[in-house]
Amino acid sequence: MESAANAGETLELTAPPRETAKGVRKQAASAALSLLPAFVDRLRWGNTHGAAELIEQMASALGDSYPGVAGKLRRYQTLKPVEMKLPADIISFEEPTARFTEVILPPDIERQLPAIIQEHGRADELAAFRLSPRHKILLEGPPGNGKTMLAEAFAGELGVPLLRVNYSGLIASHLGETGSNLAKAFRYAESAPCVLFLDEFDGIGSDRATSDLGEIKRITNQLLILIDRMPSRCVLISATNLVEQIDPAVLRRFDFRLHIPVPDYATRLRCAEAELSQRLTPGKDVSYLAEVVARHAFENLAALVQRCREIRRDLVLNAGQGVERLAAEEN
Repeated sequence: MESAANAGETLELTAPPRETAKGVRKQAASAALSLLPAFVDRLRWGNTHGAAELIEQMASALGDSYPGVAGKLRRYQTLKPVEMKLPADIISFEEPTARFTEVILPPDIERQLPAIIQEHGRADELAAFRLSPRHKILLEGPPGNGKTMLAEAFAGELGVPLLRVNYSGLIASHLGETGSNLAKAFRYAESAPCVLFLDEFDGIGSDRATSDLGEIKRITNQLLILIDRMPSRCVLISATNLVEQIDPAVLRRFDFRLHIPVPDYATRLRCAEAELSQRLTPGKDVSYLAEVVARHAFENLAALVQRCREIRRDLVLNAGQGVERLAAEEN
């Protein structure tokens, strides 16, 4: 009996606290959030050293429950504030909202995407093996199939701003200024972790062998140098519909290339189901029309999305009297 009592006492002494994991996470988040007002105040007064101390305190509070967030805070702690003024005529600064789950792509492409995010989350481990995360991404394929949205989703998954290059602002009427604008865009992007997105990339990475203009060749040469010098904490994403027009040396600089094809039936169906889900048609159900819409061989997903939105608009403006016709209508 005595040994049983002792055993009972031992069990009581070694039993773990009954606090749930959810409670621990909530407590950690609360502790970190309580430091935010002081952090903002120190930044406002230029007390960067004091702000850095608070970042470390927040990272420590979140370390066990949110290791990914804690690691990101510590990495950002070592970065200097961006001093260069945003070249607003060349770059638009955007806070991304898209995520991978919102981009409809073929399954074989979707399976490749998380690897890039994982590499950036484990940059320190890669550095120990003299490796860096892949950060030069080329998206190519016919227009209207999600390249731009995928670039935003990369930024959203990485938790960094999207710096979208304004093509009309980049390409100057005087070609000599284009190279200067390009250098300015890259220099600003190198200031801190971000995604620098260059659409219509074939316009600045032209194949030197097919051009007679010396200035075009100089821009391509400069682009090669800028890509080579870009630090791995900054992700360059370029998109093109005309990959065959890009200089081979430029193509070799990209360490991750994705071909986004014309959508097949399965991809069209997934897209139509998302656009015609009851979540987007409150009080109405036209989800059964997704299969009808997906049977049409749309040239791209943008055209399919437009058709689905016409159906949703008819629900609002015409009480849905035309939805069957719209779904069955050929392109």
